[in-house]
Amino acid sequence: MIEKNDAEHILIIDDEESILDGCRQALEKSGYSVITTSDGPDGIRIAREKKPELAFVDLKMPNCSGMDIIELLTKDLPGIVLIVITGYASIVSAVEAMKKGAYDYLPKPFTPDQLRAVTKRGLEHRFLKIEADRLREEKERMEKNFITFVSHEMRSPLVTIQQYIETLKVIAGDDLKKEVFEIIERCDKRIQSLQDLVEHWLDLSRIENGTFSQAKESLALVNILEKSIEELNPLCHRREIRLISDIQKDLPNIMGDQESLLRVFTNIIGNATKYTPAGGTISVDTDFDDYYIYVKITDTGSGIPQDKLPFIFEPFYRVKGKDERQRGSGLGLTFSRKIMEAHDGKIEVTSKEGEGTTFILKFPRLYEL
Repeated sequence: MIEKNDAEHILIIDDEESILDGCRQALEKSGYSVITTSDGPDGIRIAREKKPELAFVDLKMPNCSGMDIIELLTKDLPGIVLIVITGYASIVSAVEAMKKGAYDYLPKPFTPDQLRAVTKRGLEHRFLKIEADRLREEKERMEKNFITFVSHEMRSPLVTIQQYIETLKVIAGDDLKKEVFEIIERCDKRIQSLQDLVEHWLDLSRIENGTFSQAKESLALVNILEKSIEELNPLCHRREIRLISDIQKDLPNIMGDQESLLRVFTNIIGNATKYTPAGGTISVDTDFDDYYIYVKITDTGSGIPQDKLPFIFEPFYRVKGKDERQRGSGLGLTFSRKIMEAHDGKIEVTSKEGEGTTFILKFPRLYEL
């Protein structure tokens, strides 16, 4: 049960004195502090000065449109709850007012009980909105604190540990037994995975708060694709996977950030190498039309179950499979989707278990004058 605060302020703007008197009496009996006015501009002034929790606004005012009052108060006082008073013949207008920011409407004629009920409902709505805003701010504060913790309390120790491991390998040289060397190598890989996880998480946080650096310029997508394929060719060769491409040399340019897009392509192609068995194929193809450029990345790996597809772009979500070669951070695809959105693009995926997966990245083409 949400309890009402003492003496909550209610403003009523209506040109009928009988409505004003009746509303005042009904609401004051329920413990509300009521302010009334029959003048639209005066109602706006009172609202700005007194900042009431809730206001009733008649749509049919002689010297000021109730719709204009709704728009002004919604813009000036985002915390106020606005309820439209209207005749039965003006329900369409009331719905339009709700689209402009009003919370509800009260059709004439109405009873004191109906007035009190819609008032109580409106104030409860305001309370819940304030509480939701508070919780959202608290969540944002916790996220910022967590980012600070990750930045200062995790990155430095991880770097130090990795440096010690490298120093240990140099000092020991060839004196380490094979079993000991393999253990050290596994530790090194796990430390690198943790560092990648931290960096991915920080990048996502920077994207969310708008501090992720992207130097957008006119780019030849061909060059970025060729570079990503060049980077991943050695890995595919070691894993006995064919990495083939059919990239059109006349692809139109896009507006984007080269480094972040390079990471998008290496993320997706790199993911494909984890789930594609030896002897499999990863292909990169391109196409374009008058509006968009399309990059299609297809693998012949284990595929993704249909019930898992809606979740693969969620943070830390990983599709576990017996063919997975290397555990990832669970943030690569989330990062890729965020970067695509920042480029006004889209990323879509189709998959079939046992047959493979296809990612299609769609970019708006750049028309240069």
